[in-house]
Amino acid sequence: MTKRKPILISIIGMIIAAGCTNQQPRPINTSQDICAYCKMGISDLRFAGELITSKGKVYKFDSIECLAAYYQDLNSSEKNNVKLWVHNFLRLDDWLAVNRAIFLRSGQIHSPMSLDLAAVGNDSEKVHVQQNFDGVPITWQDLLEYVDNNME
Repeated sequence: MTKRKPILISIIGMIIAAGCTNQQPRPINTSQDICAYCKMGISDLRFAGELITSKGKVYKFDSIECLAAYYQDLNSSEKNNVKLWVHNFLRLDDWLAVNRAIFLRSGQIHSPMSLDLAAVGNDSEKVHVQQNFDGVPITWQDLLEYVDNNME
């Protein structure tokens, strides 16, 4: 039993250390949080996003376009070590990992930085946004290029 004790302590230590680098999204306080990119207050959660580093540092954004612009400014090794999250346009309690989100663009959406981008989590939500807001699907790569070409 005494030989297992150091192994057990090591395993517990690794579990605790893994928990310290949590890359899960944090709640946004709309009366307090400021966008890390444009420095505007975050007021409409439908468009909010977060970038979380491998060390757990959280950067909050008022729009998908601010998140994308900030991400574009990172070097390639930094890009590989972050987790990107966006709010579901239709369900504010739902955070979406960028690699699983479905992005849409529509002049009827009116996101904070005026590039009119939103994210949803599944095909039925995508159809809803397409039908009700004339939303056009856009890939994350195309979104990054769109933001790069249109963000002032």
